[in-house]
Amino acid sequence: MTLESQRTKTSAPILGLRHAVGREWYLLGVDLNLDGRVPGRHRKRILADLRDCIDTEAETTSLKAVLAGLGKPDVLAKSYVEGADHSRPLWSGGLIAAAGVLAIYSLFFFTYLFGMLAVVSQVGGEFHSHFLFVNVMAFSDDTGIGIGWFDAAALWVPATLAFLAFALGSRSWRVFRR
Repeated sequence: MTLESQRTKTSAPILGLRHAVGREWYLLGVDLNLDGRVPGRHRKRILADLRDCIDTEAETTSLKAVLAGLGKPDVLAKSYVEGADHSRPLWSGGLIAAAGVLAIYSLFFFTYLFGMLAVVSQVGGEFHSHFLFVNVMAFSDDTGIGIGWFDAAALWVPATLAFLAFALGSRSWRVFRR
């Protein structure tokens, strides 16, 4: 018996990339539903146990059948949540809220900048303005056309908005209730 044939008989079959992506996508759904309801260490243990169970079962049956047997991720997460403390911050919700506020701020800010640029390209000259405490300048002359912003407000205004959205979205005040 060769070494290669011994290795294939004793080792578990390699499940592949498709299996790993499907499993992790399912576990992401479970993780998002557990976030804010189950402490981090306990949540990691739950996900590790689920990962091991899915891999073990997938050796004898298909991943689709294993995941169908477990049910929807939110229903499975609710079964783990029963009896847990529900007054935990929801950090993923805070990150989504902060990213959304930054995206909206950027959309309005750049719309304002390009609106100023459009006016300056028609009229010419140099114009200064403010957008939520940020000094904005647009110019157009014989040498070229441009827009710009300056001051520290260009950093602290979006950072403050993102922080407020994160704090409200994650309900971070729950950390101090313990």
